Amino acid sequence: MDSSLKAQEPQVVETPDEVALKEFYMKHHLAETPVIVPSPIAEEPDNDVPAPGNEFAEFAAGCFWGFELALQRIHGVTVTEVGYTQGISDNPSYEIVCTNATNHVEVVRVQYDPKECTYETLLDLFWSRHDPTTLNRQGELVGAQYRSGVYYYTPEQEKIARESLEKQQTKLENKIVTEILPAKKLYKAEEYHQQYLAKGGMHGNAQSPAKSCKDPIRCYG
Repeated sequence: MDSSLKAQEPQVVETPDEVALKEFYMKHHLAETPVIVPSPIAEEPDNDVPAPGNEFAEFAAGCFWGFELALQRIHGVTVTEVGYTQGISDNPSYEIVCTNATNHVEVVRVQYDPKECTYETLLDLFWSRHDPTTLNRQGELVGAQYRSGVYYYTPEQEKIARESLEKQQTKLENKIVTEILPAKKLYKAEEYHQQYLAKGGMHGNAQSPAKSCKDPIRCYG
């Protein structure tokens, strides 16, 4: 090939954020697969109680960092927590979840005031923030922990979620694979994962969780 033509070929250059992200995930996804002991505790319903006047809602939309920040910005959302649920083992760590051996999924659980924020509002954000047609993956992130899910706390939430899915399906050509299941025991993620992007992410660049903030969300800090 003519060297002058070769020089004109587009070069793929990774940004520092992309390089750091790859290193982060390689570190955890290459963890040795542990011996997994199924536990009935993991199958129990989520019996935590929200603050007075608040209700719980829980969603899985790929990596929980960016979606948590988006939820923090919603008026009426009072508390956000990230964690692991719907798996087979008790008290999993991030490293164990990343082995893809326990079937846990990364979720954001919110407390919201239904007088200020409807469940439908949260669902609208959920659909807009990820691709619900890809099974066990979001973009380059692959594994059961990145699957799409809505985990309901009441029969009314289940009904609204299923109706919302049907409505969303009319807008998409590919089949939605989002699971809609009862909320099970939530294992809160390690503290450094909580409000990760609002606290600065991997480079210390804090992103605003202010209500109605429209700043673009840099999903990995």
